[in-house]
Amino acid sequence: MLLLSGYLFICGTCVGSFITCMAERTCAARPLLNRQRSVCPTCLRQLRWWQLLPLIGVLIQRGRCWDCHHPINLRSSYVELLCGTLALTSFPQPNLALLCGYAVLFFNSLTDTLQFTVYPITLLPPALLGLMGGFPFPDMPLVILGGLLLGLFLLARYSAKFGMGDVDVLLMLSCLAPPVTVITSLTLAAFAALVTFSLDRRSARRLPFVPFMTWGFVLCTQFGN
Repeated sequence: MLLLSGYLFICGTCVGSFITCMAERTCAARPLLNRQRSVCPTCLRQLRWWQLLPLIGVLIQRGRCWDCHHPINLRSSYVELLCGTLALTSFPQPNLALLCGYAVLFFNSLTDTLQFTVYPITLLPPALLGLMGGFPFPDMPLVILGGLLLGLFLLARYSAKFGMGDVDVLLMLSCLAPPVTVITSLTLAAFAALVTFSLDRRSARRLPFVPFMTWGFVLCTQFGN
């Protein structure tokens, strides 16, 4: 069991590393498939194979580039650790649609943070997988969620207060989880974003919202039951 847990965690960290790499290359308009290894963004030296090992590479370098000693951005390490943990918690009955949704959320959280961009095409696979599991039963929470989606769509359409990409992400979440879970996730995300904006108004004039929705959704789906 311990060996299997270690294997699942390692696989999860590798997926997290891949997601981060794809998001950073997409935002930098670099080829997604490249035989050359990544480079240090400061000194532009090509990274050695062991520097690319999820979590371990950063630990060996003590958080600084091996060549120029510039501090390494721990963004990838956080995603790797989270993906490894989710891989463990999904065992022994993994929800493929939910895991695919997590991966897409992490990708778009990174692109939203780096470039304020969401890629709707990436949201389709988890949404379709979620719908294959059954359509939501029409009840009051579903009506409330539909009203929220319509209101946020109009807000995004006629103002700059909310992004259309955020609405697309909420639509995907609605295909993956019950309406109550999505509404709770949105509430947590809005509260966290408001607190963040209040604590640091100067640097948070424009706040990426997808990362907050991601954290809210992960918390609700992992600890909601």
